[in-house]
Amino acid sequence: MLDTLLAILAPHQCMQCNSEGSLWCTACRTSAPVAVERCYKCNRLAAGSRTCKGCRQSGLYSVRAVTRYEGVAKSLVWKLKFDGARAGTTVAADMMASSFVPPAGAIITHVPTATSRVRQRGYDQAYLIARQLARRTGLSYQPLMLRLGHAQQHGATRRQRLAQLQGAFRVPHPDAVLGAHIVLVDDVITTGKTLEAAAASLKAAGARRVEALVFAQA
Repeated sequence: MLDTLLAILAPHQCMQCNSEGSLWCTACRTSAPVAVERCYKCNRLAAGSRTCKGCRQSGLYSVRAVTRYEGVAKSLVWKLKFDGARAGTTVAADMMASSFVPPAGAIITHVPTATSRVRQRGYDQAYLIARQLARRTGLSYQPLMLRLGHAQQHGATRRQRLAQLQGAFRVPHPDAVLGAHIVLVDDVITTGKTLEAAAASLKAAGARRVEALVFAQA
């Protein structure tokens, strides 16, 4: 409701053509570079962005992205993460829903953002995207994981990131996960280590399949 009211009082301008009404208008979104369908881990081409057999020990069945992390898509994510532009979650969810065939009976959940970032922004962007995606696809949304620790990954070295992710996620109610097909939602994938850590927790709790859907692929 707050976002709707703000959109009426102070409508956003498209970052690409400056038209009024959205951070990225529907017409301009059609020019977004399509992410290549590939295994996220070894970059081998793969239909549906399925993780190849040699990389599937990560626990992720597939990792699909809508667009590449460049140009307007990158600007949108930065405004969303560092400029308080909550409306960016609506754009991301719309684009993700339009390119996603929802698996029957699957559960959508999000990769929890570090607590320090949530306090700083006032919201968890992955949560907002996941909730909106669930509404658009008709799938159930459930907050299945807790994030332990408060460290921010932005600006950390690769070694620091990997250390922060050790045991970073916990599934408080394994009965909600047992035998389930999970669609794990996040805004951006870079190395995939955060998604892997989240998937490992879900698989350990008994999830049958974990696939990821993200807005942009770095």
